[in-house]
Amino acid sequence: MKRLLVFILLTGALQAQVFTDQWTGAAAGAAAGGAQVAVSQSLWSHNYNPAGLANTENMGAGFAFTNPGTYGFASLSMFSAALPLSEKWGTLSLHGDMLRVKNGDAVLSSENALGVSHGVHLLKDLRSSLSLGYSLNFLFVNYGQSAGLSGDGSDGIDLGSVSGLGMDVGLQASLRDRAWMGIAVKNINAPKFGSSETEAEALRKFVVGLGYSPYYGLTSSFEIEKVFGRDAQYRAGLEYAIMEWFSLRAGFSTYPSQLTFGFGVEKSFISVDYAFVSHPVLNGTHVFTLEIHKP
Repeated sequence: MKRLLVFILLTGALQAQVFTDQWTGAAAGAAAGGAQVAVSQSLWSHNYNPAGLANTENMGAGFAFTNPGTYGFASLSMFSAALPLSEKWGTLSLHGDMLRVKNGDAVLSSENALGVSHGVHLLKDLRSSLSLGYSLNFLFVNYGQSAGLSGDGSDGIDLGSVSGLGMDVGLQASLRDRAWMGIAVKNINAPKFGSSETEAEALRKFVVGLGYSPYYGLTSSFEIEKVFGRDAQYRAGLEYAIMEWFSLRAGFSTYPSQLTFGFGVEKSFISVDYAFVSHPVLNGTHVFTLEIHKP
């Protein structure tokens, strides 16, 4: 049974690959269904739309962790740090993700991404804004060891590793700080891994979305994501700030059909976020995020 679950996770049910297909991001975005391309304006914007970094006004850093499916075979760790430069030069972000899949003490595979992002306003006045963002990501995958004679990988052979460089770009626009539109393309340069005989291409995807705030404290969002060669995925989410320091979030996505919910608490220079992401077949996933901001 344990090996069967490992196989399921490795053959597509796992939704948290670092650079093959990651939509949930950190807890705040995951709780709102992952529909963040138009409304994300945080140090985690590189996960959705790097243009959102242009609206990050305070220096900060964050760490996120999740155990996909709560089976213990896989763990995804993420960190991000944002450094606002100036109103003219925008905001820089340094970020990294690491996904490990294990069977006991044997590491079956690991995916790692280390990147830098930049978001800057092309236009900003009292009524509207338009920002541009881009990310450069160094992508590295290690295939671990073969099963070997023991069958558990302890005496297997090293299957090697491959690396590549991916590039993401995005645009984000706002009107009266109540309506937003976002467009992002991930892996626009179609990075490839491996030799000519075993060459694989990192997934490219196009995301477009809208956001609207009917009144202060409530933000709704909707987006469509199209991964090249796959069916389109639809996502929607809500975030409601019940109090200045406490927010509730909920959302859903299709293909697979998933429901999400969570909350966020922000006090002084520290914020903590939690998200739960359901799955039609596997157990649900819990996502935790801790952030520290400059007051």
